[in-house]
Amino acid sequence: MRKIKLIVTVAVIAGIASVLVWQYAGNASLRDDNDRLRQMLAELKQISEVSAPAPVDDTFTEEQRSELLKLRAEVTQLRMQTNQIAVLTEANQKLQTSLREARTQPRTAASQKKNPEDALPQDIHPKESWAYRGFSTPDATIESTLWAMLNGDKETALKAFGPDMLADMEKEINGKNFTEEMKKINMTEFRVLDRQQLSPDEMVLTVATSRLDQDGNKSEHSQEDTVFQRINGEWKVTKKQPPPFGH
Repeated sequence: MRKIKLIVTVAVIAGIASVLVWQYAGNASLRDDNDRLRQMLAELKQISEVSAPAPVDDTFTEEQRSELLKLRAEVTQLRMQTNQIAVLTEANQKLQTSLREARTQPRTAASQKKNPEDALPQDIHPKESWAYRGFSTPDATIESTLWAMLNGDKETALKAFGPDMLADMEKEINGKNFTEEMKKINMTEFRVLDRQQLSPDEMVLTVATSRLDQDGNKSEHSQEDTVFQRINGEWKVTKKQPPPFGH
């Protein structure tokens, strides 16, 4: 009877240990495995009860005693690994919460006060560096549009605008010489001062632009917040108003 009881006990422990090993391997990606971890911790508690030290029966053979000690060692090791997973999972949850808060955190008045002088070197784009960059990011959309305006490429310039703005832009330039109209803008530089992610497909950029006046010898500066929306993989300029500061 004792031998049968031992065999059953060993089988149960071995079975649960194998389940734990499988679950530990599956926790390589912690973000989606919190439910599985809680289940594993519950099973570990059961193992702890099963694996509690007990008097060794004198009828056990040396092989049986060795196997039992080996199983206890494996359970102890799995318990330590599970504790490490619990710590990492908690840290991962905190990180995910911080990321979500960062994405939805409202801009403050401090971000509104940024000046062109605050722009980082990589966010300063003089006219001489403009090129067609596509529309894969809001920054690229701005540069591609200004490049198109500089080169009189009306078709490319219009691609920068979302459906809510496209009709108005087409009406604005209808019947006009696009190249000559764009020359009047006389833009010399743009700087990206701030970026706010509203959602995976919406972003607000604070952009400062510089241009020459009608005499061509004095720089004029302007700054505004523009909402960009990703449509079919491309970032477009929209009519949407940025959310109020502090909301």
